[in-house]
Amino acid sequence: MLYELLLLALSNLNRARARLAMTAGGVLVGTTAVILLIALTAGLQQAAEASIGNNSQLLELDVMPNYNFRPMNDPSETPETIKQLTIEEVNKFWRIPGVAAVIPLTNLQSGEINAGKFTGYANVQGIDPKLLPYIGLSVQTGTYSLESGQVLLGAHVGDYFYDPRGTGDQQNVQVDLFTTPFKLRLYQYTSQTPTQRSIAPKPMGVLAENDRFGYSMLMPIQDVLNYNQWITGQEIDLKTFAYDQVIVRATSRETVPTVSDAIRELGFQSGGMGEYINQLNSFFSAMRLILGGVGGIALLVAAFGVANTMTMAILERTREIGLMKAIGATDRDVLTIFLAEASLVGLAGGITGVALSYFLQNLINTALAGAGSPDPSQPSIANFLPFDTSKIGGQLFVIKPELAIFALVLATAVGLGAGLYPALRAARMPPVLALKSE
Repeated sequence: MLYELLLLALSNLNRARARLAMTAGGVLVGTTAVILLIALTAGLQQAAEASIGNNSQLLELDVMPNYNFRPMNDPSETPETIKQLTIEEVNKFWRIPGVAAVIPLTNLQSGEINAGKFTGYANVQGIDPKLLPYIGLSVQTGTYSLESGQVLLGAHVGDYFYDPRGTGDQQNVQVDLFTTPFKLRLYQYTSQTPTQRSIAPKPMGVLAENDRFGYSMLMPIQDVLNYNQWITGQEIDLKTFAYDQVIVRATSRETVPTVSDAIRELGFQSGGMGEYINQLNSFFSAMRLILGGVGGIALLVAAFGVANTMTMAILERTREIGLMKAIGATDRDVLTIFLAEASLVGLAGGITGVALSYFLQNLINTALAGAGSPDPSQPSIANFLPFDTSKIGGQLFVIKPELAIFALVLATAVGLGAGLYPALRAARMPPVLALKSE
């Protein structure tokens, strides 16, 4: 029975092909607007991420002690002075879904470096050597390994040295600490007379360029803890010990937002490149909703066109509705026919809108891909864009399969919703009054 009703709905639409084309055209415009505007945000997001690159730090979140922590279970409580990165708290990070590695760091409390007659400073950070493979680094010189008594040097840790007894030209001297013997000088102030201690760690390698450890030295965390005990004159209590920083590495870019939210729920704030990606995704999500809403206005206008067309169809086919009911058609049958007609109008507009969107996407992206000129002085479309199209392969509009399916379903739903009132009106029409109409 349903099959026959659908065939009848198709036959009715075929009788008014011009009206169908014009009504479906409104849905086509709305569908195309929704798809292209959302596809534009996807392309812009892809361009923004391409400008950042595939740096491994995009998966990393920097977690620091929270200096203004307020317990979430009772906002009326007085804020604590600080929420420390204790061993117990850090272990909770491992239980967050989407976390690939948790890398705690501890700073050495002295960092003066003596290399011959030159002196400099560096941020010496202790790390568990077993976690080195998870931090996404490599070396440009030497070996990427770390054991007790060894250090890994940041790429710029030797850039700013000076001669304490020299003249002005002996300032900001660059020293190659990988080949130049050096010592770390530690100071202990536990007594009235400061005590000095020098250590000579063995440099194993120079880290490749990176934003995190460019001016730092990496040392086994146990060495740092031992030296800090000597500097402070106090034995470290593991029950109260707290790390200075923790790097939480996510399994993928998609899991970074959920990991960041989970860290906030534990009372800590996160930063770093991973948090930047999180904010970038939030921005484009909001932008996608706004532009999708603008395209939705066109679909809303199309819905009024569908409703108007279906209302006119009822007025023109009033006698036909009466005949259908006279020969046994139920209100439900009439409702089904008109709802099917309205849905088919939306579906037709949606299919053509998706096809047009893909055509325009390929047309614009192909034009952008060939817009780059080898000579910057020559006029080119790409010269007027705020980003380098070569980095995204000309993919300014990105229509994902799920977007096309969503737009098709939305267009059909718009047609169905717009035709609901006219269909109910037709179904409730008394047969006697319908047959009397001219």
